[in-house]
Amino acid sequence: MQPLSKIFSIGDKVNVKAMDKSNKHIYVSQITDICEDEIIEISFPIHKNKTIYFINGEKLILVIGKQDAVFEFQAVVVEKKYENIPIMRLKVVSEPIRIQRRNFYRLKIVKPVEYRIINNLKDSEEEMPKYNEGILLDISEGGLMFCTKKEMEESDLLELIIDIGINKGLKLKGIIVRKQYNADKSGLYEYGVRFSEINKKARNLLMKYIYEEQRKLLKKGML
Repeated sequence: MQPLSKIFSIGDKVNVKAMDKSNKHIYVSQITDICEDEIIEISFPIHKNKTIYFINGEKLILVIGKQDAVFEFQAVVVEKKYENIPIMRLKVVSEPIRIQRRNFYRLKIVKPVEYRIINNLKDSEEEMPKYNEGILLDISEGGLMFCTKKEMEESDLLELIIDIGINKGLKLKGIIVRKQYNADKSGLYEYGVRFSEINKKARNLLMKYIYEEQRKLLKKGML
């Protein structure tokens, strides 16, 4: 196994998931130290202001995003330390697998998406327009592509709602950066959108959704 210090750095954000299939939650943590003998230390994950505990011997799946890739590997909890910053010591038991090869993995998925143009609109001054319906074609942490019959212009600011399994859907804002008319696709316009405003909570929800959908495709042998 190659030294972990060549792949990871102290301070890297890490997604933590129990291998126990009954626990489907993905938690966010951070690497606090990289030790010898494939041992790393991470902070206790926090979820909804509550500390998440794992027992010694429990097997975990860890996912870390770097600039040009995302790595997944397995680890086992070997010790917990309750100091100023509680940490868990983990033994890495598998070679890190590179599961993404660019900054933002683009998940190809076809599902409905709602959108509306919000150029120069202020909620308090005028009524917001109704949502239109489109078809999502792919999505990443940085943006998405969708198609619709409605013609819009590059640089239009959109508000979008995407169903990712949470109540009322995930609401995001983005700017149209690419436009293409496809006469061979029933006269639909395709738009590339770059997210312009996305808070930490929304980004984590989006990362979790993309990761879980990618895992499903990997299990089916479709990636």
